[in-house]
Amino acid sequence: MVNIIEFIIFIGFIVYVFIKSLAFGIYEIKQQNNKVGGIFVICFSLFCCFLASLALFSL
Repeated sequence: MVNIIEFIIFIGFIVYVFIKSLAFGIYEIKQQNNKVGGIFVICFSLFCCFLASLALFSL
Protein backbone atom coordinates (compact mmCIF):
# COMPACT_ATOMS: atom_id res chain seq x y z
CA MET A 1 0.00 0.00 0.00
CA VAL A 2 1.26 3.43 -0.92
CA ASN A 3 1.37 5.98 1.88
CA ILE A 4 0.00 9.50 1.52
CA ILE A 5 3.38 11.23 1.05
CA GLU A 6 4.36 9.00 -1.87
CA PHE A 7 0.90 9.47 -3.35
CA ILE A 8 1.14 13.29 -3.19
CA ILE A 9 4.65 13.30 -4.68
CA PHE A 10 3.62 10.99 -7.52
CA ILE A 11 0.46 13.00 -8.33
CA GLY A 12 2.51 16.22 -8.23
CA PHE A 13 5.00 14.74 -10.68
CA ILE A 14 2.19 13.60 -12.99
CA VAL A 15 0.66 17.09 -12.98
CA TYR A 16 4.08 18.68 -13.61
CA VAL A 17 4.77 16.43 -16.60
CA PHE A 18 1.29 17.03 -18.02
CA ILE A 19 1.65 20.82 -17.75
CA LYS A 20 5.02 20.68 -19.53
CA SER A 21 3.57 18.47 -22.27
CA LEU A 22 0.53 20.70 -22.63
CA ALA A 23 2.77 23.75 -23.02
CA PHE A 24 4.82 21.97 -25.69
CA GLY A 25 1.66 20.89 -27.52
CA ILE A 26 0.36 24.46 -27.54
CA TYR A 27 3.76 25.66 -28.77
CA GLU A 28 3.61 23.15 -31.62
CA ILE A 29 0.12 24.31 -32.61
CA LYS A 30 0.74 28.06 -32.35
CA GLN A 31 4.38 28.59 -33.36
CA GLN A 32 5.20 25.65 -35.61
CA ASN A 33 1.74 25.41 -37.25
CA ASN A 34 1.80 21.67 -36.61
CA LYS A 35 -1.75 20.99 -35.49
CA VAL A 36 -1.57 17.20 -35.79
CA GLY A 37 1.67 16.98 -33.83
CA GLY A 38 0.46 19.33 -31.09
CA ILE A 39 -2.84 17.52 -30.67
CA PHE A 40 -1.05 14.16 -30.62
CA VAL A 41 1.38 15.34 -27.93
CA ILE A 42 -1.49 16.60 -25.77
CA CYS A 43 -3.59 13.45 -26.19
CA PHE A 44 -0.64 11.12 -25.64
CA SER A 45 0.47 12.90 -22.47
CA LEU A 46 -3.10 12.89 -21.15
CA PHE A 47 -3.33 9.15 -21.84
CA CYS A 48 0.02 8.48 -20.12
CA CYS A 49 -0.96 10.52 -17.07
CA PHE A 50 -4.26 8.65 -16.88
CA LEU A 51 -2.53 5.27 -17.05
CA ALA A 52 0.03 6.28 -14.42
CA SER A 53 -2.74 7.40 -12.07
CA LEU A 54 -4.67 4.22 -12.73
CA ALA A 55 -1.60 2.12 -11.93
CA LEU A 56 -1.11 4.04 -8.69
CA PHE A 57 -4.70 3.52 -7.59
CA SER A 58 -4.61 -0.19 -8.37
CA LEU A 59 -1.73 -0.78 -5.94
